[in-house]
Amino acid sequence: MKNLRLLLLPFSWLYGCAMALRNFLFDSGILKSASYPVPVICIGNLNTGGTGKTPHTEMLLLLLQDKKTVVVSRGYGRKSEGVIEVSNSANAEYVGDEPLQMKRKFPNSHFIVAEKRKEGIEYALKKYPDTEVILLDDAFQHRSVKPGLSVLLTQYDDLFTDDFVLPAGNLREFRSGANRADIIIVTKCPAHLTSEEKKKILIKISLKKHVFFSTLEYQPLISLEDHHKIEISSLKDYEILLITGIASAKKLQNFLSSQSKNFLSLEFGDHHSYCEKDFSVIRSKFNTFASEKKIIVVTEKDAVKLKNEKFEPHIKTLPFYCLPVAVNIIEDKEEFNLLLKKYVGKS
Repeated sequence: MKNLRLLLLPFSWLYGCAMALRNFLFDSGILKSASYPVPVICIGNLNTGGTGKTPHTEMLLLLLQDKKTVVVSRGYGRKSEGVIEVSNSANAEYVGDEPLQMKRKFPNSHFIVAEKRKEGIEYALKKYPDTEVILLDDAFQHRSVKPGLSVLLTQYDDLFTDDFVLPAGNLREFRSGANRADIIIVTKCPAHLTSEEKKKILIKISLKKHVFFSTLEYQPLISLEDHHKIEISSLKDYEILLITGIASAKKLQNFLSSQSKNFLSLEFGDHHSYCEKDFSVIRSKFNTFASEKKIIVVTEKDAVKLKNEKFEPHIKTLPFYCLPVAVNIIEDKEEFNLLLKKYVGKS
């Protein structure tokens, strides 16, 4: 694998230079970035996924719940084009799984999907002229819009400082792109991150930015059929089959395997579109458990696709449970909240 990466480095250099040229054209004003009369906050990353953008966007929505907020995202994986507003009753295949997940959790906010974020923002401001904040989900490389505040996410065990540009690595541009960020959040950290570990990471990042550390907190599981809840502390009594269609399942796998009596995992690709064949595989694997106390656990992102009328027979006959997750800023939560609200208030 290491030798293959070395062979791909020339292609990474070419790709990185192309992205650097594009950034230069925007930075110098040759290519134009649109600005808007409302606060625009961008949430994104340098790598190709798995840093926890959706739960962090949800965290911002919670912090800004007293504001009229619009979230604009691409709606990755959707089988539609153009500018579309997400409704509670929408289909994940039509609007994208992550925007639908967030809409159902934050029904009072508006969610727009658009390949071109600029078009999505203009649609939102025209339809909702009283909008007070716009969140751009996964838009760090979308330079046609000039955000007032950029939040860059990088994963604790996969820092952008240790990675290479595509195709040798997973970065979408050179590491220097992090200079555009106002805030950097190191995500998916251990809950008890030591001061020494923080210092090592800060030295690696080595940028004069506001750097915060966040951890994921798993909430009680919720049945997809009847909303029955299972507390995390009760998982030790269960055999668990984890089904995932996300970019990185490692942290979730480690967590559930440490909590359960017996654990199996079935991974699909990120933004996987489920079909009948998948349920045959799921049912077969689930039936290998001998215990009566056994459940199937899915992420919130997968749950919005599974709670579909065509899959109802499977949801009724198999114990599917969704595992909600929340983000917690470690130690410096008040400082983070203040920075965010100061920007929004100032704007």
